[in-house]
Amino acid sequence: MRARFWMLTLLASFSVSASAATYRCSNSSGQVYYSDRPCAGDASPSNGSTRIGSVGPAATQAPPLRSYTPSVPKPPDHARYLTGQCAQMEEAVRTAPARGVSSENLRSLHEDYRNKCEYEVRAAQERAYADKRELDRTRVEQRQAAAAHQAEENRQDNQCANMRAVIADKRANMPSLDARQRELLQTMQENYNRSCLNRH
Repeated sequence: MRARFWMLTLLASFSVSASAATYRCSNSSGQVYYSDRPCAGDASPSNGSTRIGSVGPAATQAPPLRSYTPSVPKPPDHARYLTGQCAQMEEAVRTAPARGVSSENLRSLHEDYRNKCEYEVRAAQERAYADKRELDRTRVEQRQAAAAHQAEENRQDNQCANMRAVIADKRANMPSLDARQRELLQTMQENYNRSCLNRH
């Protein structure tokens, strides 16, 4: 019964102050009790005084708030063909969110830009599209030219390899060649030297 009493006392001390320090004490007769204050007398293990510690939830720190700043998008391809007021309005509309312009004012900017610059924007878009097609055509031609050049290089490499093999074979049989064959071999050697020696 007495043990139950002290247990209830301990639970009550927790409910009164969740973050208070709790001490385990004993009196002169050796009975143990718990207190939220230091034990009477010398608060040391020799008289049964033991500090249990503080209880309660650990303090938590709220995470820092992150600020968000909208980034400025890149101008569209046709923007470089806009002039005067339309160029200024395009930039104003594009950079409005990053400058903190309200949604109502942004809608107004969009409407003014559409009403005043519709035809100029359309013409600028057509020019940008034409530029893109021309760039694509140029790239295709460059790829085709590079492929043709590589094919010609391969053809000449094969031709030089064949000439080199024929020259080596003829030189291996030099004693059996007549004057005409030796003349042809000399001509082939000169052609090989001129066409193949300094190719790479």
